[in-house]
Amino acid sequence: MDVLRVVLVFVRASFNRRVAVAGMLLTTITSCRTVEGPAGPAKSEARRTTTATAARTTDYQVHILEPAVTNHFVLPDAPLPPVARASAELTFHGCRGQYGSLCFIVTPAIELENVRIEHEPVQGGTGPWPDNAVDIRVVKELYRECLGGSAAVPTLLVHDESFLAIEPAPTAEDPDRMTNVATGPLRDAELLQPASIPRRKQFWVTVHIPRDAKAGDYQTTIRIIPQNSDATSLRLSIHVYPFELLPPIIEYSIYYPTYLADDDAGDGAYRFTHRSARQMLAEFRNMNEHGLSNPNIYNGPAVLTDGSLDFTTLDRILDLRHQAGMRPRVLYLLGHSIPFTDRPLTVEERKRTASMVKQINEWARSLGYDDVYYAANDEWWGERLSRERDALLAVEEAGGRTFVAVMHATFFERVGDVLTRPVLLSKIGARLRHASKGMTPHHWLRNSAEVAKAGSFKRMVELPEFRRAIDGMHRQGRKIFTYMNPTAGITLPELHRRNTGLGMWRVGFDGTMTWAYAHIAGDRVDQAAVFAMIYRTENGVLDTLHWEGFREGVNDVRYLTTLLDALSRTSGRFPGNTLVNETHAWLHEVDAAEGDLDAIRREMADRIIALQDLGHRKRSMQQLLAEIDQSSVTFTTLGEPWRFKPDPDDQGVDQEWFDPALDIARWAPVHTNIDKGWEKQGFADVATGYGWYRTVLPITSAQTKKRYKYLFFGANDEDSWVFLNGRLVLSHDFEHTGLMPGSIWLTSFVVPLNDQRLRPGDALAVRVLNRGGLGGIWKPVHLITSDQELTFDQIKALVESRNTNFTP
Repeated sequence: MDVLRVVLVFVRASFNRRVAVAGMLLTTITSCRTVEGPAGPAKSEARRTTTATAARTTDYQVHILEPAVTNHFVLPDAPLPPVARASAELTFHGCRGQYGSLCFIVTPAIELENVRIEHEPVQGGTGPWPDNAVDIRVVKELYRECLGGSAAVPTLLVHDESFLAIEPAPTAEDPDRMTNVATGPLRDAELLQPASIPRRKQFWVTVHIPRDAKAGDYQTTIRIIPQNSDATSLRLSIHVYPFELLPPIIEYSIYYPTYLADDDAGDGAYRFTHRSARQMLAEFRNMNEHGLSNPNIYNGPAVLTDGSLDFTTLDRILDLRHQAGMRPRVLYLLGHSIPFTDRPLTVEERKRTASMVKQINEWARSLGYDDVYYAANDEWWGERLSRERDALLAVEEAGGRTFVAVMHATFFERVGDVLTRPVLLSKIGARLRHASKGMTPHHWLRNSAEVAKAGSFKRMVELPEFRRAIDGMHRQGRKIFTYMNPTAGITLPELHRRNTGLGMWRVGFDGTMTWAYAHIAGDRVDQAAVFAMIYRTENGVLDTLHWEGFREGVNDVRYLTTLLDALSRTSGRFPGNTLVNETHAWLHEVDAAEGDLDAIRREMADRIIALQDLGHRKRSMQQLLAEIDQSSVTFTTLGEPWRFKPDPDDQGVDQEWFDPALDIARWAPVHTNIDKGWEKQGFADVATGYGWYRTVLPITSAQTKKRYKYLFFGANDEDSWVFLNGRLVLSHDFEHTGLMPGSIWLTSFVVPLNDQRLRPGDALAVRVLNRGGLGGIWKPVHLITSDQELTFDQIKALVESRNTNFTP
């Protein structure tokens, strides 16, 4: 019966989803907006009202591309892809902080003039989202190399098509040659610009769920408003899941052949391998938004005349990465002067290696990095790779790590014991080129989805030497990455999603480091997009369809990681549970090569929620409050300000700063109920380390007679120790809670005072350890007394009900 029950649960969930979508497709959506165009008054509201069930008018049709990330190109003069369907509904399921991709296509029967695409603010249970939570761009063709030659390939996502054009540039050898030309400054607009649509146009919708969004359902309306035809409305529905996505179990790096330009070079100065600090920061933010957290670094430390190293430029680059939200635990460094040779090192070279590694490691660890990986010679193989063994070993003996792209899986037999992190060529590019042999670009663009099948990650699984290398590295406790996955010049978005997502999990790779974020060739406008994930502009970067595919692959792995975490936590607590066992079996059968990745992701989400629901069932605020006799409860928020003193040398315990008799008159006044830690209240220079808070417990004589007494801390950043009248009454740290720094700073906790003899004027002291960020007590502290014993959930419900003016 258990097996049958689990099957019925998931069948019912799938059926309900289909019914909901079918219901939405039958909804009639109207647009009642009056629009003034440059050619004269707008059409009447009655004229602009359209039925959106099929999202079409007599002048144009609207189709949804589902999934948006596909290997089919949307071409102006070819049939619509088989994954396109007439619909007025766009739907997205995601978690807080997640980005998602959606797509709709406009196919006109007449040329549509001055078309505006607008959207309303996203509405839901927590009010409107920021305007930039939904970003709409148009898919623009870029003349570029592809399989079979060069062609205008739908590639770039832009707000304004007009700043970049494709124009003829014939040569004697190639009379049909074209080139990309800037029509003005090489800058995209901030928002989608009105434009005419003479032929089919593809629009890209990126949804970014705010970090503070509550779980539930949200919606907005997207309007297509031509000047010379009826407006059409699309409904965008967003479902936010009730769980947080974990970082991916696979590491995402990339070759980033870029150097930090001098400050006086300016954004306008063009050297393709150099970026200003402003441009580099924009690129780091773009990488981070796409799930890529650790690009390798080409700038190295400058070697001074005395042999010491100057890390000024590297410090600036790491600071830019930190500003962008990147805080990896290791560094991948190409810019170094360590001698990697295809012969044994000389004594002097070995000394130089040891000195360089020691200095760089010490610098990196002072900044909080665990290890530095030093790049060896790129793409060596065979005997030459074997002769590099001595240099690899010298780095390891000096305490460093090594990484490098290797061409063949036979690297393992040659240097697998001394190469810390190989980046193995995927072998997929050759198969794709073979599958498209003899095709013209025109033919390839129309058959791209069929060609893509040759590039499946399954081809790697079929190679015995790959299995030996991957498993061999893992037996040594080391990781192995993959390189050029799928390969240079293959701008197939879905293939990127599969091969850099669940495909790497299936093959057994621990990460990817692909060439390249931007290629080193090309000029300012006609950039060599054959290897690049993005297109560079003067003020930032433009995303591409395959770069969006990369992000979707990362998100697939994040859902997988979150499911595996939920599965591991429930497996031990519920041994033999049918849902646990069935989920293990389902994961084994997941078809990452050909299955519907969107459906697989939704199934993962359903299973995460079901696994989290095992055992204890969370009760609602109404249920918790109904269990409490609130007439016997007193609720007091501790007054402001508290007194604070930093303790960077951790002397407070030995000097008994918790002593009620200690004079704290010179301690600084700080606040604890303004969502700001001590570093935002005048103590930024001692943001990390220990700090002490003191106040008086605001308990009355009447409250002391209550049987049960509690202190509720909304959140402290990070570890905390609470003292009452000089006595330690609670430790809220990793040792006692098991909570890591990334969680404990957001976690509420209760200090029971039931065994304390309390009096008005009692001294309360709190010692806090901050490792970075806010620092200290940053949420209000409440004193709660009651004649009824209360659980943590009941106390939290009392606090939340007062903070939100909740009424049952």
